[in-house]
Amino acid sequence: MGHEWIEQLLERYFEGETNLSEEQQLREYFQGSDVPAHLLPYQPLFRYFAEEQAQHQLGSDFDEKLLGQLREHRAAETPLRRLGLRAWALRAAAIALLGIGLGWLFFPKNAEIPQTAAIDWSKYEVQDPELAFQITRKALLRTSDELNHGASTAAREMRNLGQMGKFLK
Repeated sequence: MGHEWIEQLLERYFEGETNLSEEQQLREYFQGSDVPAHLLPYQPLFRYFAEEQAQHQLGSDFDEKLLGQLREHRAAETPLRRLGLRAWALRAAAIALLGIGLGWLFFPKNAEIPQTAAIDWSKYEVQDPELAFQITRKALLRTSDELNHGASTAAREMRNLGQMGKFLK
């Protein structure tokens, strides 16, 4: 076998593209003594593979041992237990109680809302029209100030965004 062919096989072997017969050819080649110097680093690798394969060969009685262990394991399994009528009844009762409890929790009865004392708002109403006008005016001024503050804040932020847009261009 030519060294060029072995180099090609090695390349294909390390890429994972060889079949079993080609890998066997590589093992046999590296078992020999006429390996060129540039391929000597691969020789211990393939010798190790050959030694391990020879050391861990499956015996002829492997199948019988495995089947025997499977039979022992199957015999050691506990048989299935059949549930009696009482066990089924207890399970059904537990499910029914759970359903009733959840129904009671999520669908409460229409309980009457306790009556609270009605608030008499008439005593808080302003009777003087001038005072009502002043209170309304103050409330509207405060609302206007808050709206103006919000508008000025929005305008300032829009200017900031415009300046940031200059940097992004």
